[in-house]
Amino acid sequence: MDDWSTVAIVAGGPSVNVGDIRTIGMARAASKCGVIAVNDAVYPCWFADVAYACDNRWWVEHAGVPGFRGQKMSLEPVPFTDVETFKNTGIEGYDPEPGCLRSGSNSGYQAVHLAAKLGAKKIILLGLDCTDDGARMHWFGTHKPGMDKHSNVVEWRRLLLGLTDTLNGMGIEVLNAGLKSTLSWLPRCDLARELA
Repeated sequence: MDDWSTVAIVAGGPSVNVGDIRTIGMARAASKCGVIAVNDAVYPCWFADVAYACDNRWWVEHAGVPGFRGQKMSLEPVPFTDVETFKNTGIEGYDPEPGCLRSGSNSGYQAVHLAAKLGAKKIILLGLDCTDDGARMHWFGTHKPGMDKHSNVVEWRRLLLGLTDTLNGMGIEVLNAGLKSTLSWLPRCDLARELA
């Protein structure tokens, strides 16, 4: 994808549905957006430009997702040569240095950070919900043991608010397409309208 001005990020939250995946896939096919698939979203989003997962354990459990033809990226070193690893430079904020990402304590935060680094001026979030007081429920069910961790979604929201405020100050718009998302400070958007 040459033009990363609009990037759709698909994460694992329960708000994801097949109709929205189709809308994003059609927009990607028409070169209207870049797509970053977070963790298991790589499976319905086979058309994504980037598969992003922070955890070494996820990459190992999924054998490096050998059938995926886009770029593969992680924040933790993984035993697969086709996965690019970023340097973790802390939890909060935005790091403009090449090859560096802040963690935000979750892959969704990192995907937003990555989209900005790739040149996005508009980032559309789907499935970055931070729901159920632990973010354990996903559109695909639960992760396997070891990945099925209780998460501090209050802290996730605080960190993401800081990042999106920083990005807004840089002229990058972050929109929320998830109907069940708890990211209430982000403007809601209609995917079909935004990606038309």
